[in-house]
Parts: sequence; C-alpha cells; structure tokens
Amino acid sequence: MRQSPNRIAFGVVMLAILGWAWSAPGHWLFTATAGLILAVATVGLMVVVGWTSEVSLAQAGLTGTAMYVCAWVDRVGWSGSGWPYLAAAIVAIAVTVAISACIALGTGRLSGVYVLVVTLALQTMIELTVFTQPSLTGREFRLAISRPSLFGVSLVGDRAFFLLCLAVLGALLVFMIRLRRTRFGRALLLVGTDRQVASSVGVSPLTARLSAFVLAGACAGIAGALTALLYSTPPGPGGYTAFFSLFYLAVPVVAGFQSVTAVAAVAAAFVMLPEALESYRVSPFLFGGLGLLIGTLAGRNGLSGLMLNRVRSRRGHEVEPAPATGRDGVHERLMEALESYLPGGSTPGADLAVHDVTVTFGGVQALDHVSLTLPAGRLTGLLGPNGAGKTTLFDVISGFREPGGGRISMGGEDITRLPPWGRAALGLSRTFQSSRLDLDQTVAENLLSGAYTMVEGNAFEAVLGRPRARRSMDDAEDAARAVAQLLDIEHYWDEPAGKLSFGNRRRVEIGRSVMTGPRVLLLDEPSAGLDPTASRLLFSLIKRIQRDLGITLLLVEHNVRDLLEHCDLVYALSRGTVVAAGTPDEVADHPDVRAHYLGAAFRLNN
Repeated sequence: MRQSPNRIAFGVVMLAILGWAWSAPGHWLFTATAGLILAVATVGLMVVVGWTSEVSLAQAGLTGTAMYVCAWVDRVGWSGSGWPYLAAAIVAIAVTVAISACIALGTGRLSGVYVLVVTLALQTMIELTVFTQPSLTGREFRLAISRPSLFGVSLVGDRAFFLLCLAVLGALLVFMIRLRRTRFGRALLLVGTDRQVASSVGVSPLTARLSAFVLAGACAGIAGALTALLYSTPPGPGGYTAFFSLFYLAVPVVAGFQSVTAVAAVAAAFVMLPEALESYRVSPFLFGGLGLLIGTLAGRNGLSGLMLNRVRSRRGHEVEPAPATGRDGVHERLMEALESYLPGGSTPGADLAVHDVTVTFGGVQALDHVSLTLPAGRLTGLLGPNGAGKTTLFDVISGFREPGGGRISMGGEDITRLPPWGRAALGLSRTFQSSRLDLDQTVAENLLSGAYTMVEGNAFEAVLGRPRARRSMDDAEDAARAVAQLLDIEHYWDEPAGKLSFGNRRRVEIGRSVMTGPRVLLLDEPSAGLDPTASRLLFSLIKRIQRDLGITLLLVEHNVRDLLEHCDLVYALSRGTVVAAGTPDEVADHPDVRAHYLGAAFRLNN
C-alpha cells in the first residue's frame, strides 16, 4: 500500500529525533524534554484558540496545578497520599479537566474578550489559592517525586524520560490530526467560524466549546503530570503565572491554527533556541513577545499557513471551468449517490407549518400573526419589500429567534421550543443572507462540515477509524462529491473557499446545507450579488435538486421574476403580515402585492 507523503515525512522526522536522542548530551535532553512538555500543553491550547476561536489565559496555571496535584497525590508521607504515579497523574488530569469544563459551562453565552477576562480571572485565582498552599507547592519542605517504572521500563534516565514524553506527544499529535478530520473536529472549527452556521447543521455550540476546553484541560493535565517527573523537585509557581500563560498563547499564534505539528515544532523551538543562544542572554520571553506580534500580523494561519500558501502558489495551476452536469447518465448517477446518503432515500420531505406567529422588537411588530404552510416536497417562495419580516420569519422557523406567540410544526411535530441544532437533527436546515464560509478551508472541508448529523460513530470510533464511522464518513465524502458536481463546483474541490468567486461561494453554502440531509431547507436570498445569468443558472440547479431529492424548500429572493418562475407556491409579506398566498400568477396579480411591492407595470410572462 502506498504511503502518503505526510506519513513518510512524519516517520522521517521521528527517526531523526530518535537518532539525535541517542547521542545528545544530558542537558540538551533535559531542555528538549521541557520543549516536548510545553508542546503537549500548547497543542491543547490551540484547540480552544485556533479551532473554536476563544482565547484562554489560564493554560499555564492549569499546567502548574496539575503538576502540584500529581506530586501531592504521589508523595508518601507528610500530607501526601502515596498513590502510584499513574493514579496520581489521572487525578491531576481529572482536576484540570473539571476546571476547564467549568470555564466552558460558565461562559456558555460569552465569547471573545469576555472569555479572555474569565480565564485571566481563573489564572489569578489559581495563583492566589493553589499556588499559595505549602502542602501542594512544597515551599516548607523538600517536595520530591521519584521517576517510576512504567510497564517494566525505568524512567530514571533522562533519555528514557525523553522518549516517554516524545511518545506521549506523538500519540497526542496523531489523535489531534485524526480528530480534525472527523465530523467532531469539523464541528469545532465551524463553531469557531460562525456559531449560527454550526447550529444550522446540527452542532451545539455549547457542547463543542465544552469539548474544546476539556481537551485543553486534559493536555494541561498531561503536561503538568510530566513536569512533576522532569525535575528532582517541582519548580516554584513563578513559572506558571499569567505572564507565562501569554507565553503559552504565543506558541499556537505564531505557528498558526491549521497545523498541530507546527504548534509542537514552535513549542520545542521556544524552549531550545534560548538555550542555544545562552551566550547572547536571549530571554525566552523575547520569543514569546515576537511570536504574538508576528503571529498576529500573519493572521490565523500563522507562519505555517504562510509557508503552505507559498508552496501552493508555486504549484500555481489555473482551475479549469467546471463543466455542466447534464451529460447522459451523469445526473442519474449523482442522484443515486445522494439518495443513498439522505435519510430515507428520496422520500418526499416533511411539510412545515407556521401557526399564528408574532414577533415584537420593542414597540415594532416585526411579524403579526403570520401563518403559512410549506407543502411536502414542493418549492415555496417568500417575497416582500425590505423590512417586511422575511429574515425574521426565517430566524423563527430555524430556531434562532423565539416567537412572542404562535408555534412551528414540522411533519406534525411541534418544534417551537427546539434549539436550532435540535431542528437540524430533525432535518431542518438553512442558509443565510451573507456569505458564511470558512475561507481558509477547502471546498471539500466546507461541504463535509454540513454532514455532522449524518455521519455515524462517536469521537473515539471516528479517531480510531472503526468500520462504522469509516464507512459513514466514506459515504459522506461520496455524497459531497456528488453535491459538488451537481452544483458545478467539483473542480474547486481542493481549493480554499477564499479563492472562489462570490457566486461559487454561494453554491458551496447551498451544498453544505444539502449535506445536512434536509427534509426542509430554507434558502435566504441564494442569488444575492450574482449577475442575471448566474442567478438563472443557480435557480435552475436549486429547482432540479429540490425536485429530484423531494426536499421541502422555502426560498426568499429579491429577484422576483426568478422566484415566481420556479416556485410552486408563493407567499407575500408586507409589514410583518401575509398579504397574499397562492400560485405565482395569483400572487403576481394580487392588488396588494402590486401596490406594496411589484408595481402596476409588472408582468410575469414578458
């Protein structure tokens, strides 16, 4: 079986490190081990900062807490428990995971600077409580922890302990790399890009953030447990203050958030370069400060992203125009792939009904007792002037806004109180007015991020590549390729979404929604920003996919002529009230619609 270049490169690097460790002096082994431990802590921090786009300034404090807890639980004698090292390490990891989980749960509705402040407050509390306890830090007596033997291998020697830390870091990197390629990793990235989009494909932002902070806490716990063995006596708390949390943060910022391997490499460099430049009295914090500055200027992809972009630009090939999908037999084959992927095959979607819904903003009635029904498997249009309440109605239907009165039902089931991700799990998905893609990810990754509720298996099954999860992911990839071909974007499969034209980005967003396996799909102005030719082509594709897959579809569109020509049923809103409903001809000829929106001169068939 042919090995991928990434695996070959990883193997070569590991062999080089092992060869170096065989002959390296003791002080360099110690320094390199400290770099590996820092890499363990900062790889976990990258998940929070890079994947879910939150900033944590407590990672150093959590690492120090784990170090002291592990030493205290392992220590025999005064105030210690005398537990075996592995048990002590598990306790330490459990403590940091619990603290991190509390951060995530306590900041569930917060983001950005507010999470930064909360984590900084936590760091300060750790310094004023945990780090001031002599029984933990050992400042009143000699606190020592002996390196044990694990699985019959003694860790007393620096070389053996270096290899242990290398093995732990290697296993962590493999786990993170594989996790990022699963639906769970894509969910974390999607939450970091846009919480509303994540909710619309079935991802709970709170659950995703909780998972990210738990992973970061586990990594801090592992790093702390390893640090407890690195020194003959654990160091004082001065090395785990808020200042050091900034130093930890600099590692993923300068490395970039797309590559966990780059984060590990930068962490090792931050520790080993000051040692190599010791004669010049270069402080490690100089690298931290420069890292924060350079990483911020380089953007979220950091230095590793800049290098990768340079490699891609040297390959520099022009992307060929996507051919039409109307070739004989091609469309039928693609539809078969999608029908096998979608729940229940091509069974017509559920009907959706809005019953007497009202929404008030202050004293403004945005929706006034609105009722409408979307027939199963049909394309329904919603038109009206700006401010009519169309997007507000979309938000109510999809769960992003709670109505002041009325209810929403789908397939006869009341979904009024379900959150957006709960509605997505039932088969209700939507797009948004503005373009909401992760422009750094490829078209393939953006499409597959919509398959969250469709892929089977838990996180461990996915990371381990168990048959059920692997088969389900393979099916999702086949469906994503079929969607890409149906939407004429297959030639951009491996291209970053940021390189696509605006029209093709809109197609990717529609494709992502189709990948959720929707029974009901809401499209909010899909042709916004497109020229008339591109708009007509997109409408034809939407109509074709809707008809062939039997999806119940509600469409908002300012391009009135295209909407009326393609929809089966049309509702017209004006000032939050339904003023007309019926076939396109009936609505186009309705006097209130002409008076408030179309104008007397409008003709549908001209």
